[in-house]
Amino acid sequence: MLHIMDNRSFSRNRLEQEVLNLLRQRFPSGWKLAAKPPPPKLRPAPDFILTLTGPNGERIKIMVEIKNQLEPKNAAALAEQLRRCARNFGEEAMPLVAAPFLSVSARERLKELGISYADTTGNVRVIASRPALFIETCGVERNPYREQRQAQSLKGAKAGRIVRALCDAKPPFAVRKLAQAAGIDPGYVSRILAFLDDEELIRRERRGPVIEVRWRKLIERWARDYSFMEFNRVVSYLEPRGLSDFPPRLAAAARRIAVTGSYAVSAIAPVAPARLLAAYVESPEDTARRLGLIPAESGANVLLAEPYDAVVFERMEERGGMPCVALSQAAVDLLTSPGRAPAEAQALLGWMEANEPAWRR
Repeated sequence: MLHIMDNRSFSRNRLEQEVLNLLRQRFPSGWKLAAKPPPPKLRPAPDFILTLTGPNGERIKIMVEIKNQLEPKNAAALAEQLRRCARNFGEEAMPLVAAPFLSVSARERLKELGISYADTTGNVRVIASRPALFIETCGVERNPYREQRQAQSLKGAKAGRIVRALCDAKPPFAVRKLAQAAGIDPGYVSRILAFLDDEELIRRERRGPVIEVRWRKLIERWARDYSFMEFNRVVSYLEPRGLSDFPPRLAAAARRIAVTGSYAVSAIAPVAPARLLAAYVESPEDTARRLGLIPAESGANVLLAEPYDAVVFERMEERGGMPCVALSQAAVDLLTSPGRAPAEAQALLGWMEANEPAWRR
């Protein structure tokens, strides 16, 4: 059972017991788990050692390191420390990180490093070769213990503007210049940058500017907190005459337009013929009326979206004769749209990696 508490109530003993109970509940019948402190001479030493015994009597030691929190940027150093500890132990041993909560990014980083983990919300991943075992369960995605003063997500228009600024141009990015470019208070920018630094999505000079942006990972992380269909006011329509000659008519009818989704990237990263045209406009209803579109709850081939923020109209480019959103915006819109759109997003992101000078400047 999950016990909700604030970070201050997580003593080492309490957290050890929480994790131990959590693991015991998830191991199959016939498996045994026992905990003990590390040997006094073991250096570096884990917080405690688990002995996992399989039904056939095979055993493995698990070196457990407890962290009140783990930022992705610190995971590699921790993994090396745990591996060194396992080597010095002198027996076959595997490392495991335990914490009150591990973010999605932290769990993904530990998975990349081959480190097992467990947190008190139920996010658990344990892999052992002898005895053979694989357990993976999901708890919660949002930290229920973190104080609210620190940025915890990329939700909202202001965060979206910062992400766009970081992705669309090349570093370095000083806080005040980034705030000015995004039209946001420098204090908020600093909090978002601290969050992105913790998530290992940017790299900064000590007390200085951002000097590197992992823009693909950043867009994918943004997609966890943003949704094209939910964050914009999207209205579905049917163009009964089809879409073959519709784009130029749409461009002529809308006062302000930015095509997104499949049509915006079909010229550079096609996956399949686009059958749905999505576009940002200032007024979906007025635009639809001028074009004679029919409202449609099903069978729509046109989506007109009133944007969550005017940033969607920034850094537009003409592609296929249409004014289209910046590729970073198109990517996040596709990642968060239904159907085959996420697959199209991955194709687009691959093209962006191979052709970065063509769009990021």
